[in-house]
Amino acid sequence: MPDANNAAQLLLQARKPGQALTALPEGALPINKTQAYAAQAKLVSLLSAGAGKAVGYKVGCTNASARQMLALDSPFSGRCFEGEISTSPSSIDASTLHMIGIEPEIAVRIGKNLAPSKDWQTADVIDHIDAVMPAIEIVESRFSTWPLMGFLSAIADNGVHRHLVLGEPVQDWSAGAVERAQVTLTANGETVREGVAGNVDGGPFGVVAWLANHLNAMGITLAAGEIVTTGVMTDIYDSAPGEELVAQYSLPGVVRLQVTSS
Repeated sequence: MPDANNAAQLLLQARKPGQALTALPEGALPINKTQAYAAQAKLVSLLSAGAGKAVGYKVGCTNASARQMLALDSPFSGRCFEGEISTSPSSIDASTLHMIGIEPEIAVRIGKNLAPSKDWQTADVIDHIDAVMPAIEIVESRFSTWPLMGFLSAIADNGVHRHLVLGEPVQDWSAGAVERAQVTLTANGETVREGVAGNVDGGPFGVVAWLANHLNAMGITLAAGEIVTTGVMTDIYDSAPGEELVAQYSLPGVVRLQVTSS
């Protein structure tokens, strides 16, 4: 059986200032999703020492084009850390990252536990949502071969999550407005991406339902107070130092991020 501890240590060491991996070696490479999430859990434990406790989840590959890129048949999840969540306006130092993948998303805060007592459906989760927030997820693979290293390595690598920037909670939101939400992403004032919440499978609330069932199957409950960012509404945008990114949402809402270099 692949060594989850070894995989986690290698992935931790691959973060800057470490060198990116080309692949996990035989003996550390997961051969199925169960093993990939086991390696992720070990990595999350290691990362918590510097990034703070895990306080939520990212859900990735929530649309067909993203899944095609990784040859994956379902979404996947990773953990978000207290020290890696900031509020807009925010900045990030590009020299600390191997890549700067920008994903405009809708995040939610869970208001009530989604316990493993039922098969969660989209309509079920809406009254379990305490807040809705515009967000930018910064994704970063610790593999120089991204995305060719495959989805099992991506899952082990904490779902390629790095940082989450949250905008102000939306006032008086409705499920319909969230499901119809639009976003425009600009870089230094130029529109670089546009998208809609419908690009995410089942919409943001459908993603929350998927996550609740996914976690329940692993004996985990999606709990009150946790943050969930529900997947990219546009194609991923590869950013660079010197860019000021603004994601403008119809919710309404806005998220601002400055990419700096040290």
